[in-house]
Amino acid sequence: MNQKEKSQNSIYYIIECAIDEFADKGSNVSLNSICKQNGISKGKLYHHFSSKEELLCACVCYALDNLSDDVNDFEPDNSLSIEKNLHNYYVERIKYWYEKPTHLIILRLAYMLRKRAFSEEAMAKIAKHKQKWDNAMKNKVLMIIHSKNNKLKISDENFAELMILLYENTFQAMESKIVNAVKNNEIENAKNLSENLLRYYDTIILTVLYGIFEN
Repeated sequence: MNQKEKSQNSIYYIIECAIDEFADKGSNVSLNSICKQNGISKGKLYHHFSSKEELLCACVCYALDNLSDDVNDFEPDNSLSIEKNLHNYYVERIKYWYEKPTHLIILRLAYMLRKRAFSEEAMAKIAKHKQKWDNAMKNKVLMIIHSKNNKLKISDENFAELMILLYENTFQAMESKIVNAVKNNEIENAKNLSENLLRYYDTIILTVLYGIFEN
């Protein structure tokens, strides 16, 4: 492993530790506390991050990039129906929150803090990574929709925007309940919430699809 790789791994380790600390204690956690709780020297942390704002911004961008990668990794099965592939796609989204609940918590924290915690420069950086996630979701949903060569009554862009609006304004609130249950080790509750969310999601998908395909 060369020096550049070692440095990058060090950055990722600090970010992952910081995400856990921010998710557990909120924005009031100090850099000193992050160092103390995770065996990180102050010199190493300050070598990579000059302030708590910079570290929190890096945590948010890291979580967004991981989400983008997870979306891109999903491969639809062309032998299945569009409805089933969309269902499976969303199952993978829920699995992600099971595996990395702190990532959703850090995104919620950043949304609540926004201009109170971030400079305009940091907000612009986060927006760039958020756009990358949005694009990943749009492209994946459109890949699934067009897997059966269907024609839409609305533009690809409008359909993709509709799906993101549904996700951000409906499903994320329900996902937060799942994440809280996972974080509190309420596994049975998390399972029930996930099943209810998937049923609701399937109903929404069927409703949307019936209105967009041309005869």
